[in-house]
Amino acid sequence: MPESRNTPMTFSREEIRQIRSLMNTPDARVACPLCGETLVIVGPIVCDNSLGPTLEVMCEPCHRTTIVTDSPGAHGPEAES
Repeated sequence: MPESRNTPMTFSREEIRQIRSLMNTPDARVACPLCGETLVIVGPIVCDNSLGPTLEVMCEPCHRTTIVTDSPGAHGPEAES
């Protein structure tokens, strides 16, 4: 089945680790781990959690997205190194 350009794909666990690392590095350019384009960061978004600010991170050229919070380990085991 062909991929729909209307439904974004998610980043892999390793890509999310890389994105979170860049977001936590002062003055770092937060780029897509796959294509290198600058990621769009939207937020904070309204979310029913107590994990801190929640942000949507998107790569428009790759049509991929993820949700991250400012709280380390907030994404469960996949976010922990």
